[in-house]
Amino acid sequence: MTFSEKNDKIKAKSDNNKHLSDNLSKGGVNLRKYWVLVGNFGSGKSELALNMAVDFARQGSCTLVDLDVVNPYFRTSERGDVLYKAGVELISPPYALKKIEIMSISPRVYAAFAPGEGNVIFDVGGDNIGAVALGQYKGHFDAVPPEELNVLLVVNPMRPLAADAALTKSLMRKIEAVSRLSVTGLVNNSNLAGQTGLEHLLRGYEVVRELSQMTGVPVWGTCAEAELLAEFERHAEENGLEREYIGRAYPIEIMMHRSWDKFLKEGL
Repeated sequence: MTFSEKNDKIKAKSDNNKHLSDNLSKGGVNLRKYWVLVGNFGSGKSELALNMAVDFARQGSCTLVDLDVVNPYFRTSERGDVLYKAGVELISPPYALKKIEIMSISPRVYAAFAPGEGNVIFDVGGDNIGAVALGQYKGHFDAVPPEELNVLLVVNPMRPLAADAALTKSLMRKIEAVSRLSVTGLVNNSNLAGQTGLEHLLRGYEVVRELSQMTGVPVWGTCAEAELLAEFERHAEENGLEREYIGRAYPIEIMMHRSWDKFLKEGL
């Protein structure tokens, strides 16, 4: 059985609901919680989206929307088998992983706004260019109660456009303008892939702390692999880092591998 056939079993429920705007207006109750991950290219949005999706699926139902129309070579859809095994419904662009460079959005995205329960994650393309795709769903996001809509700016100061708080604030405002959504939380996801160390998380802490002070947007959390995150937590406690600017400690498992040796042996 192919991945597409497997995923059809999970998405069947939303496929039966084709006229979602009508359903929403006819009194259907939508109890879903929404998570929209935005940020600069290379911030780690897809990695965080995958980890959140798997975690949410353990608690109940979860839908992951791959809304990246910018980079067809690095997207959550690549890990479809992982998501299927975890019980996550994946909504991918029609031509994702088909070796065809056509930037498209699946009409099934509207299924994510149908009445239901569980969590819905939007993994959005990088920078304000990628966030443009969100704007068309403004009416649907406006119908979501504010307390159920989380728009997280994933920050990685190791990337040029988020190297400091001022640059990151500028990018955040551009993303908000084109997406027509307001950022509700900041995520310190400072990393250099396999070379990430404590110093990088500390740099991220300083950037999100300053950004939070500048904008009033709270820090949602700090992400890293479990061992490094534990080291950061110890350092934070020993050195009096402010918990307000750490948020929740969210350990992640690296799923978006980019090892040349591994690629030669196993492929993507």
